[in-house]
Amino acid sequence: MNGTARALTFANSGQQLLTTGGDRQIYHWDLRTMTCFHKGVDEGCITGTALTTTPTGSIFAAGSDSGIVNIYNRDEFLGGNRRPVKTIENLTTKIDFMKFNSDAQILAICSSMKKNSMKLVHKPSFTVFSNWPPANRALQYPRCLDFSPDGGMMAMGNAAGHVLLYKINHYQHA
Repeated sequence: MNGTARALTFANSGQQLLTTGGDRQIYHWDLRTMTCFHKGVDEGCITGTALTTTPTGSIFAAGSDSGIVNIYNRDEFLGGNRRPVKTIENLTTKIDFMKFNSDAQILAICSSMKKNSMKLVHKPSFTVFSNWPPANRALQYPRCLDFSPDGGMMAMGNAAGHVLLYKINHYQHA
């Protein structure tokens, strides 16, 4: 990379790696040949801070220090179309962590710089859930998160040392 490495995620069943950092570029690495086969600018990004990809690898999301999350179709990005499918601008501070759930219907994004800075994005429609975070629950400063393998549960850890567990009612197997 030509800048600092700030985030990475595996793709293509672990055969490829995506990285980003201080130079606005998203690098695609082939781990079989240990070479970078593609790099492209993350639109509107100054410094990349987070990356995640869907389990199939067809979609990836890139977060930045300004709170912007760009969602890309990976095949289009590799083909030269570097326009995001959707730009999420609901957070205003550095994106620290992102994760797609197992069926790629939900993208969770969080920032540890501000209280309750966590959003859930419905990927098929690319809309942010208006009922998240819950109005009666303080998330504090989110630090990390993950979904259960079947998608029915979401755990979120915060700077206060608490892990909050949520059931996602859409999924029958929680």
